Amino acid sequence: MLIFLSIIVILFAGFTQGLTSFGFALISMPLLSKLVPLQEAVPLVVIMSCIINIMLLIQTWRHVQLTRVWLLISASLVAAPLGTYLLLYVDSDYLKLAAGILISSFALLLIGNKSFPIKHERLAYFPVGFLSGLLNGSISMSGPPVVLFLSNQGVSKEVFRANGTAMGVILNSFTIAGFYTTGLINHDVKAHLSWLVPGLIIGGFIGAKSIHHINEPVFKKLSLYLILISGVLTACLAMKSLA
Repeated sequence: MLIFLSIIVILFAGFTQGLTSFGFALISMPLLSKLVPLQEAVPLVVIMSCIINIMLLIQTWRHVQLTRVWLLISASLVAAPLGTYLLLYVDSDYLKLAAGILISSFALLLIGNKSFPIKHERLAYFPVGFLSGLLNGSISMSGPPVVLFLSNQGVSKEVFRANGTAMGVILNSFTIAGFYTTGLINHDVKAHLSWLVPGLIIGGFIGAKSIHHINEPVFKKLSLYLILISGVLTACLAMKSLA
């Protein structure tokens, strides 16, 4: 039964990632961590995020603007190992609670059209990227800071998806390497991957095909509401565990 539920979770999360270029960890982590131990769920989610991002990058690479976000990626890579050590030494529920509150608060502001466009974007790349890497290494939720930042800046759907996907591939690759050095990728994680990856690929493929039927305003609203729901869910689950 646990295997079946895990596959359904990954299938839906893969579909969401394929549609919006983010959201896989936001959906899969809160649910998968209830089905397998957290120290197995985190590397599972990061590895599968990397796989589906590679799939999407093949489709979106023409819109990638790495020169625009290289500071964002660099800051994330610096912070990712720190996030891995947080996972090992800090109660994950406190990490999830803080992340959930922060993420949902910013999502609410953007949903209410309270954007704060930053004229000198490069000044914001390091703190946004650092937070993204920290969250990726600790609770595998790198997407929200970047998604909220790009939404706040009003970038197009194509650039949004392409840059987010490219960053995901690079950041997840380094995070996976960190997991190997700390022993988090073990036999159980590899066994889980063998029956979860097919569902991931199917869901991602369907989601990527569906993107052509969604216009720009709907896409942005969908992205923000997904962030909000995930942030609230993450915070509520953390509070329940801490109670």
